[in-house]
Amino acid sequence: MERQQMSGARERVLPDPALLRHVLADVRFAPIWLALRVVLGWLWLEGGWSRLQGASGSGDPLALGLTLAGIALILGALTGPAAFVGGCLSIGLWDSAGVPVITLLFAAVVWLVLAWKTAGWIGLDRWLLPLLGMPWRGGVLFDRGSERERSKR
Repeated sequence: MERQQMSGARERVLPDPALLRHVLADVRFAPIWLALRVVLGWLWLEGGWSRLQGASGSGDPLALGLTLAGIALILGALTGPAAFVGGCLSIGLWDSAGVPVITLLFAAVVWLVLAWKTAGWIGLDRWLLPLLGMPWRGGVLFDRGSERERSKR
């Protein structure tokens, strides 16, 4: 599929494989993502919270971020970014786990980041994403100016 842009250059649009598209974008897989999300979120919440309890003084920013990422995953709020941030922050905590556990945790993070549109469907993302918008269109909260411009035409 090719389409012409205003500059005259051609842009190629490569479709996603059907199996991958169905697994990542079908809301019927939402219960699977919910289970994965809650387990990973609980691990991060517990790890971050226990680390915060042991921190003296101002607290540990890594533990605070991990705790917030765990809460966001459990609630299903901005699941893709929360999984990415939590995955990056939890790398330091994975040293004590064995190689199979690290591999499973890494795979869970990658799948949640890829399935960001449907991973939070049973959660706050069901209402939050349409309000905030998705990368290809603005949401209700941020697209008001362009609606006014369209109505003037």
